[in-house]
Amino acid sequence: MKTIAIMRPEEHLGNSIELAKSYGYMVIAAPMVEVKERSAPEFDVFAHRVLNGEVDYVIFTSVNGVRFALKKAGRYMLKSHHDNNSKFIDALNACNTVAVGPSTQQGMEKHGIYVDVVPEAYSSEGIVSVLAPHIRGKKVEIVRSSHGAPLLVDGLKKHGAIIHEVLVYEIIRPVGECQRKLIEAALNGDIDVYAFTSAMSVKNFLKTAGNLSKKDELIEGMKHGTVAAIGNPTAEALRENGIRVDVLPERFTFKDMLDALIPAP
Repeated sequence: MKTIAIMRPEEHLGNSIELAKSYGYMVIAAPMVEVKERSAPEFDVFAHRVLNGEVDYVIFTSVNGVRFALKKAGRYMLKSHHDNNSKFIDALNACNTVAVGPSTQQGMEKHGIYVDVVPEAYSSEGIVSVLAPHIRGKKVEIVRSSHGAPLLVDGLKKHGAIIHEVLVYEIIRPVGECQRKLIEAALNGDIDVYAFTSAMSVKNFLKTAGNLSKKDELIEGMKHGTVAAIGNPTAEALRENGIRVDVLPERFTFKDMLDALIPAP
């Protein structure tokens, strides 16, 4: 039985562990990214525009973006003397709403936000591709983290969109015993598969090893395992550090990654 290392944020870790076990893996898990709400003065501008019908498209690039946006919207609505978020959600539904993938779509629909567009490829490239014919001169709001890759903004601008980013959360590096143990397991050769789901998880994984003065040793040891990455930015972050990417699923979900790793152990 092979062992897979999972480094997803705490809120996604439990489901991912159970899914990996259902595929026959033993699991070593430690979050290498932590999601934290960000002070976002641009949110008030976003909320005002949405409520006043001044937005053509609203793009959500993650479940966390949905969660923190609605949390901030609740505070904004109270400040504006509204009882709840229903008016804000109605206003969102008057826009064209875009979810990067099915998980984000589910997170939106759970709160009553109707999703107009989900790209075939669950990525920034997929969003740009599906929106490109429709967005020249359109006002587009992108709700995401402060660590979002520039690809989405640059791609939409190239096709003539007027872009405003709403950076509602940030990603920080958790430091603790479980992170140290994950690095030690890798150094001991106890990991067969490395599952990276974001560029930040790569950077934080390697930084944690670097803080233990073990980065080069870790990278060398990873050559004996299988390295899987979700999305091109994640794969690029690995390759920039001299790490070979063995598996890059066409669709960017954790289940698709596990499917791409088949035959399972």
